[in-house]
Amino acid sequence: MAKKKNKKLTVAEANRAYFIVLANSRASLTMFSGLPFVIIPVLVTLNISFLNPPPHYRGYEVLLHLAGVNVVIVWVCVAFTILWMFKSLTYRFQVFSSGVMAVLAVCMVYSLCLMCLGLATLVQARGEPFFAMLFSVAGLVAVALVVGSTVVHVLMLRHRLRVGHSENRTMGNIGAVSMSNRSKTFWIIAGVVAVVPNVLTQGQYLTNSLGAVGLLVIAFVTPSLPVEYAYLTYLKSKDRDYWEERPRRATKKERRRVAKKVALWVFGVIATFGLVWVSGKVLPLWL
Repeated sequence: MAKKKNKKLTVAEANRAYFIVLANSRASLTMFSGLPFVIIPVLVTLNISFLNPPPHYRGYEVLLHLAGVNVVIVWVCVAFTILWMFKSLTYRFQVFSSGVMAVLAVCMVYSLCLMCLGLATLVQARGEPFFAMLFSVAGLVAVALVVGSTVVHVLMLRHRLRVGHSENRTMGNIGAVSMSNRSKTFWIIAGVVAVVPNVLTQGQYLTNSLGAVGLLVIAFVTPSLPVEYAYLTYLKSKDRDYWEERPRRATKKERRRVAKKVALWVFGVIATFGLVWVSGKVLPLWL
């Protein structure tokens, strides 16, 4: 006689399984150092490319304020990266460490949205007040989108907690991590998408369009990360079953592979941003 199918998990069991898998995949403390390596190059590149207008530009004071905020965030990320080196403390105080990851996820959403906002509004800027006003208005719209999206993700999380997370969603956490290992292909595609359309259209407004589309995607999708990270932090504060075991010491080969991956992501962020910015600003002058 065929074996009976496994008994369906209760709502509590399904939620528990989801967040335990989340704690050991997308929200694992092993990802702790990866967030600053995305945030820092983006904010530094932004400060160099867009947020340093000459003093005589009128209406661009908001960019200088944002540049100051970015410097603070960069140094905070540096401090947290140094903290990550003391892994015994990181894994001993997992509630604090997970809370830091939630804060870093917020900073990542901010940095990526700001990058797209700059591409959407400041690529053609030559000091005209119109572009400063456009940036400010678009920035307010972006803030509203991110806040609204965050509220939606909170409500969606509440709904899933009531009905239970599906098995497909639980296993999707593992799939998301495996997909991140294909970073080389991702950056090749990103570079092609960033440059080829600009060449074909002589850079007219396409960079702005890419920035606007990227802003919408990031504003709607990425706020789910800090929401889930924050709730996982809450669960860790209540139950140690959600805590991770400290991984064994990585071999030299594994450390070299991780270092190469981090270097590729840092180079990819800077190169893609630079290619979009250069092709949008310089290419029209050559053609």
